[in-house]
Amino acid sequence: MITPTPAALYPFWAPIRSQSLPAPHFSYTPVVRAGGCVFVSGLVALDPVLGTLIDEGMEAQTRQILNNFERLSAELELGLDQLMLARIYCADFAQFSAINQVWEEFFSERIPPARTSVGVSALPLGALVEIEFQFAIDPLKP
Repeated sequence: MITPTPAALYPFWAPIRSQSLPAPHFSYTPVVRAGGCVFVSGLVALDPVLGTLIDEGMEAQTRQILNNFERLSAELELGLDQLMLARIYCADFAQFSAINQVWEEFFSERIPPARTSVGVSALPLGALVEIEFQFAIDPLKP
């Protein structure tokens, strides 16, 4: 369930606490809500128990990100039908087909969101892939 911090502290947006995501390694808010949108900061392939980056290649990292994302979605009671946008950052575009393979499996029976893919020279913690997500929600729901 989405439980934002009191609105008095953040009049236009509110951080949302998550128990399912590994703790951030840096100073940022992993999930925020603003009006009818929920924004999930870029996820890298962190092991949900250890909080460390899994180092098993592009395909395994993409799968871990989507598994972490699926747990987060369930925790916040957000349906994947509400997912409207994903941004993928890839540190080695020559391996992008591995991301696509996992992506297509994940969305094989779902409508995929809009998507932007960007090649970058490096990602946090030495990750090979990072994905951020944006949901559209009913702005009138608490």
